[in-house]
Amino acid sequence: MLKKIFTIVATIFLMVGYGGEFPNNLDRTDSLTGIDKNKNGIRDDIEDYINKNYSDEGHRKAMMQYAKTSLAVLLVDISDKIAVKQADIRRSRASHCIFLKFDAKRGDENPNIAWKKIRSMTTNTKARLKAYLDFDKSLAGMAFALPEEDTCE
Repeated sequence: MLKKIFTIVATIFLMVGYGGEFPNNLDRTDSLTGIDKNKNGIRDDIEDYINKNYSDEGHRKAMMQYAKTSLAVLLVDISDKIAVKQADIRRSRASHCIFLKFDAKRGDENPNIAWKKIRSMTTNTKARLKAYLDFDKSLAGMAFALPEEDTCE
């Protein structure tokens, strides 16, 4: 029962965590990866959202990098601690890239909101949310250093 309550609360937190609304056309297939016709590691619905909402090339590339790493963490074998750590390092680097490219003082979208949108869209089904939460839980006890260099690809 406690696990069910936690899942419901976590779902609400992740889905409304950025304070906005979802696009109406999000992929809700049963697969963790969803539809990715061009096989670039980014769900097509999220890629379309980024392309439509981010005209600045730096913003778009940063968001695509984060979207790719967010989807990848859903597929990590959480029993493989090395793979978990590597996936989280890539996700941290992508998140850091968003903070490098978005400048709220310049009038850009708040970088905290930008990455939370992608996280929320990525975890839009029960199976995806569960995989994301399992991944985050598998990070317990690990230590990481925040990147300082340019982490954009």
